[in-house]
Formats: sequence, structure tokens, C-alpha cells
Amino acid sequence: MDKVFIRNFIIFVTTLLLCSGTLSYFLIEGERNLGKSETVVEETYKVITEAEQLLKVTESMLSAQRAYLLTQKESFLQRYENNKNLGSNHIARLTMLNEDDPEQLSRIDEIRQYFQELSLELDKRASTFVESARDPIVLDNVEYIDTIRNNIFRLNQAILEQKYHKLNGAIRNLEDKKEQYFEILLISVGFGTVLILILNTFLLQAQRKRSRAETNLKGVEERLSLAIDGTQDGIFDWNIKSNEVFYSRRFFEMLGYDAKPLHGSLEDFTSLLHPEDKDKVNDYMNEYLKGNLSEYIQEFRMKHKSGRWVWIQSRAKAVFDRNGNALRMVGAHTDITSVIKTKEKLETEKNQALEANKAKSEFLAHMSHEIRTPLTAISGIAEILVKQKDKLNKKQAQLVKTLQSSTASLKELINDILDFSKIESGELELNESSFELDTIFEETISMMAVKANEKGVSFVFDYEDIKEETFYGDGKRIRQILVNLIGNAIKFTDQGGVTVQAYFEDRNDIEFLRIDISDTGIGISPEDFDLVFDSFKQADSSVSRKYGGTGLGLPISRKLALFMGGDIFLSSELGKGSTFSLLLPLKKTEKSTDKNNALMNVAKLNEKILLNLNEETKVLIVEDYEGNIVVIGYILDEIGLDYDIAKTGLEALEKWKKHHYDLILMDVQMPEMDGFTATKEIRKVEADQRMDPTPIIGMTAHALVGDKDKCIAAGMDSYLPKPIVEPDLKREILKYLNKKKKAA
Repeated sequence: MDKVFIRNFIIFVTTLLLCSGTLSYFLIEGERNLGKSETVVEETYKVITEAEQLLKVTESMLSAQRAYLLTQKESFLQRYENNKNLGSNHIARLTMLNEDDPEQLSRIDEIRQYFQELSLELDKRASTFVESARDPIVLDNVEYIDTIRNNIFRLNQAILEQKYHKLNGAIRNLEDKKEQYFEILLISVGFGTVLILILNTFLLQAQRKRSRAETNLKGVEERLSLAIDGTQDGIFDWNIKSNEVFYSRRFFEMLGYDAKPLHGSLEDFTSLLHPEDKDKVNDYMNEYLKGNLSEYIQEFRMKHKSGRWVWIQSRAKAVFDRNGNALRMVGAHTDITSVIKTKEKLETEKNQALEANKAKSEFLAHMSHEIRTPLTAISGIAEILVKQKDKLNKKQAQLVKTLQSSTASLKELINDILDFSKIESGELELNESSFELDTIFEETISMMAVKANEKGVSFVFDYEDIKEETFYGDGKRIRQILVNLIGNAIKFTDQGGVTVQAYFEDRNDIEFLRIDISDTGIGISPEDFDLVFDSFKQADSSVSRKYGGTGLGLPISRKLALFMGGDIFLSSELGKGSTFSLLLPLKKTEKSTDKNNALMNVAKLNEKILLNLNEETKVLIVEDYEGNIVVIGYILDEIGLDYDIAKTGLEALEKWKKHHYDLILMDVQMPEMDGFTATKEIRKVEADQRMDPTPIIGMTAHALVGDKDKCIAAGMDSYLPKPIVEPDLKREILKYLNKKKKAA
């Protein structure tokens, strides 16, 4: 019996030791599993935290830039830059935390691209705003930025959903592990006598968990296999050490091959590369594997089974050891042939559009010259006849008046079409300088009061609040906007009148000039507000039939206002009149001590020119169109200026060599030798012989952007567009006669 006892004792002790050792092992193993589960939970939580912080930083970055555009405070700009840097840091940390998850890394790579694109668009918008001094309220490309932001949020949400799902599973697993661990611990302390049973129970539980884990693993493998087969991307997994590559079925299927997932070599891929792309692909891949590139993404061509070439975008991520040696590279191939073809098509269409736009510009320049040249003569003759209206009978005076008004309408139409073309092509330039608002307003009043009087409506212009203020900007364009807006108000008002009020308005600590043009006319229904600012359109076709017009005045005016950093707003009610409000940011400058000669009338100009003349003063008119010669000659005769005439640039050069004139009025487009060439030849002779330069005023019927620069570049002193305006011509003559008198 002792032998049996000893044997049983030995068996029991052995069993007890085995069970104790086994129990200790499972306790230690359980603690280690708890640590692993906690690590998984912690890492998953870090990813979720970084992803949520990225959303907040992106929103804060957009908010900070909007605040900067509205307030121009540097603190908001600094906050924007800080948030941009934080966003990049969050994306970098997300990449590190997901380096073993190719699916998430693909999403993060897309987020990085969208975030960089968003940063570039926001930087560009801030830069554009600063350069154009644009009103902070007026922003473009908002829809494009929202699209980028939504893409970032969509991808980020996908990351969060996957990680939240993983976190929930990890937490549940951690809770199970903790429960098991404490059960074993309590059992080991309180129920040592039933250690074997507990051990058996634990082993059974472990077995069941292992079975569930194996089942789950099998399901995961099946889902992964289905996902790889179902995606439109070809997946590859390259073991760099063994040079073995796993290719998904889609990898070769997109190239027309009926293939199954296979394990092959890198040669299976490189053998299908386009000969012109092989070196580029290999060099790029080597640079990335050496660590010289931060990401791997490139485009190249692969041969289709049919013989055609397929454009592929390759994206991949490599795994490196501690020494920086690449161990593994996993990535995806996407067929982007349709994208490349679309891009090429768009590029072709873009080039065609540019050619068409160039042809349009050349056509407009030609038409401008062809129309403006005779229009100068017609306009000049009309003005000459108006001056002599006292010598005409009533019927003749009426004909002259009709001729003058028709000429003015034609000039206005041509100017509108050319301005519209300049704005649409982005070639409009502002001629900014210091000017007095009083002058602009008085010029506008003098023009519009006549129209209002002819229409039989009242016209009041109140600018008492901003009298004697000097500003820096384009006064002529502001006058053009006012003439359009007030002219429209008078045109559409049959009873009552038009009231204009100018005053200062503070917006976000920025002072703006506001001019309200109110009328008691036909009014506009709210649904047509946007329509009136569309080119070539009016709210109602019956309006065009009754009142006339091209529909360009309001669109041009609004685009000019936007170009100057302002805007035009409309409030109206059908049948009860309208109010158009012009809002412009204008810079105040010190008041000039000189009188603005824009108000100088023709009589005063004549007097001043006569005071600067002497018996030897002589002008050379270089013009090939007889009508313009007649008009310009009449203007010079009126002020007592002696002149010669040359009808080609070559004739002008010969006359100038024989007689050095006090002033040359040089047409640009002429036969034999144009005005540019003639001017250059004159300047060359003057330089060689060290002569004082003769003032040359260019005259051109071309009126597109760059014409003035071409005249100045050729050596001309100034520039006058056709049709020639008599006061403008006389001011230019007076300017150079004054200079000569002072030099003498």
C-alpha cells in the first residue's frame, strides 16, 4: 500500500507540479496577452486620436484663412500656417502608426495628396487676395476647395470607421482576456484542490478560443481574397530578399491576360514595360528603395495582350529594417489610360481654345482699326459741325445733332465690345493714379444731366460728404461705371427721377466708397437680379425692344468693380424702381496742389496753347486716312498751329530730316513704313547725331491691351486711341509745348 501511496503521491505531486507549472505558464502567458491586447488598443486609439485631430486641424485651417481674408490680421494667418504644419504632422504620424496596414496607408497617401492640394489652393487664394486688394467677401474657387475638404473628410471617415471597428474588437478581446486572467488567478488561490479540473477547463476554453480564432482567421483570409479579386487595382507583394512577388489576379487581367493569383518574379512585371519607360521605372524604384524618395508613385506604360499600351499608375510602400535596407514592397497598379486620354484631349482642346482666342483678339484688333479709323473722321466732322450750328438752318442743325448722337452711340458700342473682350480674356489693365472724386463726379453730372433733361426726369447727385477728397485708383474706369449705371437708370425711368448719393462706409475696419444710384423706373423682379448682370442679356426681351441696348453695360460695370476689389449690389421691386450700389475700396492720398486739367474746357485749352506758340512752331501730321487728316488739320487750324502732312512713315522720315518739327502726330498703321518703324528710325538718327528728341504722340485705332506699351517701346512719348477726342489731343499738344517753353 505504501508503494501505491508513494506511487500515487509521486503521481499527484508530479501532476500538481505539472498543473502548477502549467497554471503559472498560463498566468504569465495571460499577462503577456493582456499586454499585447492593451498595446493593440493603445495603438488603435492613437490612430483614432490622430485622425480626429486631423479633421479638427483641417477645419481650423480653413476657418483661420477665412478669418484672415475677412480681417487681414496676421494672427489669423499665423494660425493658418500653424494648423497647416500640424496637419502635415498628423498625416506623418498616421503613416507611422499604420505602416503595417497597406489599405490604410493607401487612404493616408490620398489624404496627404488632398491636404497638399488644399494647402496650395488656400495659399494661392490668400496670395491672389493680397495682390488684387480684393474685397474679402468676394472669393472664387470656394467650390473646388470644399470638394478637396470633403475628400479629406471622406477618407478620414473611412480610416475612423475601420479603426473604431478594430478598437471595439480589441476592447472586447481585452475584456475577455482580463476576465480569464482574474478567473485563473482566483481559482489558483481559492481552489488549489481542484487545480486539475480548473486546468482542464482552462485548456478546453483555450481550445475553443483557438478554434474560434482559426475560424475567424479563415474568414478574414477569405474576405481579403475576395477584396483583392474584386478591386479594380492590381495588387503586388514583393519579397525583396527572395525576389519572389505575389501578383493578384487583377494585376495581369487589366492587361488582357486570363491569369490567376500567382507567385512569380519581378521579371514578370518588367518584361511588360514599354522600352522607353524601363530605365525610368527602374531608376525611380531604386531611388525609393535607397530612401531618397519619401513616397512611391509613378506612371508608365505596360503592354496589353492585344499589343496596345496601357497607362498604369503604380503606388507602393516599402518596409525597411533598422539599417534602412528594404525588405518588402507592397503596392497597387491602377489602369489610368482613360485619364491620360482625357488629359490629352483637354490639352488639345485647350490649345485649340487658345488659338481661337488669339484669332479673336487679332480679329478684334483689326476690326477696331477698320471701324475706328473712319469713325475718327465722322466724329471729328460731327463736332466741327456742332460748333458751327449757329450758321445752319433748323433742319441742318437737326441732322448734325442726329449725326453727333449716332456717332457717340457707335463709339460707346465699340468701347463696350472691346472692354468686354479685354475682361473675358483677362487682359484688362487699370491705369491707376491720384485723382479727385469731385472731378469725376462733375464730369459725370455734366454728361448725365443732359440725358435726364432730354428724358424729362429729375437728376440729383449728392456727394457733399466726400467733397475735396483725393484718391488713388483708376478714375476713368470709375467714371465709366457711373455713366453706365446712371445712364441705365435714366433710360428705364419715364416718370420721377434719378438720385445719386456718394458717401463712405466702414466694413470690417476698412473704409469703402459707396455710391447708390436710385431711380423710380420700371424696376426688376428678384428672380431676374442675376440675369441683368449676364452678358448680352436683359431681364425681358420686351425691354430690349423698347429701350434698346446690347446688355453689356451692367456686366462690364460689375466686372470692372470686381477687378478693382469691389462689387455692385442690386435692390429692386418690379414697377417701383431700382437701386444699384457701387462699393469700392479706394486709397486716400494727399490732395494735389495742381488743378486737375480734366475739367479744362476747349476754350481754355485754346488760350493756353496760343500762349505757348511762336511763329516757328510747326507740327507734322503722319496719317494715311484722308478723313482723319481733315479733322486733325481743322483742330490745328483752330488753335493757329502750322503743320505739314505725311501719308506714310517713309514720307514722314524724309520730311523730319529736312525740318525738325516741334511735335509729330504719328499714326501707327500705314503703307510702306508703319509708325513704329518710323519712330525707331527717328530716334536712331537723334541718338547718332546727339539731337534733342522730338515729341512724338502715337495715334492708333487699335485699342487692345499692349498698344500703349508698343508705342512707348517704339520710342513714342505718349499715345492717343482713335477716335481722337479733341480735348485729349489739345492737352497732349499743350503738355509738350509747355515742356519746350520751360526747356528754352
